[in-house]
Amino acid sequence: MEFAICANIFFVLIFTCMEFARMNMIRNLAQDAAYFAARQAMVPGATVEEAEAAADQVMNMMTASGYQVSVEPIDEDSPNVVVTVTVDFDEIALFAPMFLPNATIETTARIRTERYEGFYEQ
Repeated sequence: MEFAICANIFFVLIFTCMEFARMNMIRNLAQDAAYFAARQAMVPGATVEEAEAAADQVMNMMTASGYQVSVEPIDEDSPNVVVTVTVDFDEIALFAPMFLPNATIETTARIRTERYEGFYEQ
C-alpha cells in the first residue's frame, strides 16, 4: 500500500527533475548557439547564413528541431550583430509537455562588429 502511493510520487518527482534538467541544458545550449553565431558574424564579410549555420551546428548537439535562429541583417555598416535563438520547449520535451506547458526559451547575443571606424588618423 505504501509503495503504491510513494512510487507514484517518486516517479513524478524523478521525471520532473529530468525535464527541468533538460530545460536548463537547452537554455545553456541556446545561449552558446547565439554567442557562437554572433562571433561568427562579427568579422568583416560574414553573412547571415554563416551565423545561422554556426547556431545550427551548436543546437544540433542536443536537438535537431524545435528551435529558430534569427539574425538581424548584416552589412558593411552594421555596428552590432544581434542573434536570437528561440526554443519551443513543447516540441523538444522528453515526456509529454505537462511539466512545462507552453514554455519558450529565448536568448539573444549582441556583439560589436569588427568594422573600421577611423581608429587611426594619418
